Amino acid sequence: MNWLRALLNPFRQFGEWLFGYGSPVTMGLFRAVFGGLIFTNLMMISIDFEAWFTEKGFTPVYLLEYWNGDVIRYSPLANVTDSRITLLAFIVTTLAALFTSLGLFSRVSSVVLLLGLTAFHLRNPDILHSGDTLMRAMALYIALSPSGAACSIDRLIGLWRGKAPLEPLDVSLWPQRMMQIQLALVYFATAWHKSFGDWWLNGTATYYLPHLDEFDRFPVPAWVDHPIMISASTWFTLLMEVALATLIFSKPFRKWVLLGGILLHVGIEYRMNIPLFAFIITSCYITFYEGTEVTLWASRVGQRLKKWQLSVQMPSGRELRKSGLAVLSAVDPFGLVTYNRGETGDWRSLTPSGTAVAFTSATLARSPGAWLLWLWPPAWRRLCDRALATVEDSDATAP
Repeated sequence: MNWLRALLNPFRQFGEWLFGYGSPVTMGLFRAVFGGLIFTNLMMISIDFEAWFTEKGFTPVYLLEYWNGDVIRYSPLANVTDSRITLLAFIVTTLAALFTSLGLFSRVSSVVLLLGLTAFHLRNPDILHSGDTLMRAMALYIALSPSGAACSIDRLIGLWRGKAPLEPLDVSLWPQRMMQIQLALVYFATAWHKSFGDWWLNGTATYYLPHLDEFDRFPVPAWVDHPIMISASTWFTLLMEVALATLIFSKPFRKWVLLGGILLHVGIEYRMNIPLFAFIITSCYITFYEGTEVTLWASRVGQRLKKWQLSVQMPSGRELRKSGLAVLSAVDPFGLVTYNRGETGDWRSLTPSGTAVAFTSATLARSPGAWLLWLWPPAWRRLCDRALATVEDSDATAP
């Protein structure tokens, strides 16, 4: 039977990898970044909303139906000609993207975002590029994942109310695995199709596309178009796409493969006008790191930023509530702020050298999870004040 166990072991390991449990931090971080990119994309499209999605634009409903022919593309907006309804749906979708990024009502907002994004993509598919298609696919996985369990306002509310654990509970990682497989399939399909093209095989492909007027963006030195550089960039593109479809799953190669992918897409972003394409696809690289790896990385960064650490003294006779301490710790992933009992009537913030600095701006700057409150800094001060309790309060805890 040992031979049978050895034969089945790879399948068992694959099942554990695909359906195993782990930290939701990566999915939460990816939700925040990707939701922000979708929100940015929708805001960019809104500038020409009338041109793309109304009867006064380039693609009225009747023309879109004629263009699609026998291809069935179901969209809730397929037969809608009232621009007021379309605009309302667009506003709801944009707000859903913002809420998804913030992790506010995460499950509902991500589902609404998926439905809205699909509706508008199918309402006018002729303005999409492959990055938009990937955006829609990843929105599906975000909607299916417990991405609000970490890096979200939902979690902060749970901590504040004492209903969430100090450390996020392990969750099923299959949505994150599907994100990884999806991206690998994108690169595999791209490399596969390119392998049938003569220009890619003879090392000249990267010369032609950047010279098309619709893709032209920023100027490059003449040596970039030298035949040797053209051949090098063509083969580098093919090799990186193959690596991003295969070697990316191997931990020893992962970092170098991802760095190569970032270099590839930085070049594409600089030279070619494909809105947000590089940002969309490279943001998916986050999903190849486990949540525990992200947490440990944040801890290491915090250690390297010792000179930015801050010692905060609370008002005399006050301590942080357990829930308040949990929230302030959650928005400070690098652990740069420590809270101690004070002897004065107000908050005091001291740098490692003993220099006093402004409490609100100093603590907010070191708390990335609360950076949105830069829009109204007094709200951060009010939050910190409400996190306090008197020393005699049984719900208080000494840091």
